[in-house]
Amino acid sequence: MKIQSSRHISRRAVLRHAVFAVGTVAALPLAGIVSAATAAATEEAGKADQKAVQYQDHPKGTSACANCANFIPGAHSGEPGACTVVAGEISPKGWCLAYAGNG
Repeated sequence: MKIQSSRHISRRAVLRHAVFAVGTVAALPLAGIVSAATAAATEEAGKADQKAVQYQDHPKGTSACANCANFIPGAHSGEPGACTVVAGEISPKGWCLAYAGNG
């Protein structure tokens, strides 16, 4: 026995799906641009959030970011720098739980 399909696809439906497919393919590069911009906006990947490590912009006793092994100094002395562990701008006079003395 032969079963016949009575399903008829209109030309309008085919064109609608084709336009949708072309638009989706054209938008794929934009998705990459958006995800790259989002990643850049959410601080450095793989680094801890300042709140998570209880970062503060003042020292804890004699312990300060300026004498921490993880601190990356700014361009000029006394200017904010960066950290290998904590995301964002880091004050040389700051401190956090990731503090590791230089010696």
